[in-house]
Amino acid sequence: MRITILNILLFIFLAGSLKAEMLYSPADSTVVSDTLKSRFEIRQLPHIKTDSETETVFEGPGLAPQNVRVVFNDFFKQYLAIKDALVYNDSYSAVRNTVKLLDDMRSKSADIEILSKDDIWIFFMSNYDNIRKKAESATFIAEQRFLFNEITSGLKTFIKQYGLFDKTIYLMQNASDSVSVNAEWLSDKRDEKNPYLGLMKDTSFVKVKEVWKFK
Repeated sequence: MRITILNILLFIFLAGSLKAEMLYSPADSTVVSDTLKSRFEIRQLPHIKTDSETETVFEGPGLAPQNVRVVFNDFFKQYLAIKDALVYNDSYSAVRNTVKLLDDMRSKSADIEILSKDDIWIFFMSNYDNIRKKAESATFIAEQRFLFNEITSGLKTFIKQYGLFDKTIYLMQNASDSVSVNAEWLSDKRDEKNPYLGLMKDTSFVKVKEVWKFK
């Protein structure tokens, strides 16, 4: 059976979600506003309705060592370059930055022991060549946005599992029916620049869904 980029990235996302559920057992987790409160402190922003935005503080032993989180900071920075290219409908840069992110994920994580023991990461690395070829062949902006959606799902899983270092990021959402996929993305700031629609389209439906603070 031919493995597609969607198969691989969807597997990464689903497997990561399953692994996260296994990590947070009912014995040490409490549900607060449909958000798990386990090793991490979760606070509601006082000036925003609790059903619209949550703030999560990630700290303590649940996070990976600092050197690992610094590497994930680099991955996130490259992810933002993809997002910005899609905002400005820059198809060439979207492909180039996606390929660079994949290359960085392989090269910068090669000597990180914690990742070498992660089944999801091992699966990703074993299919790296195929994933990279699919990214290179996504020449149309619509394809790149679809791929970006899958990358977002996978990166969300890894960031929540391993963390970032001394960084606050925003889980953004497009609440308009104009996009058929679950249009979420990560950002380093609150803005209305929508990678799924671009600057020339209506951005009034962009909202902050969650705020993640990494100590």
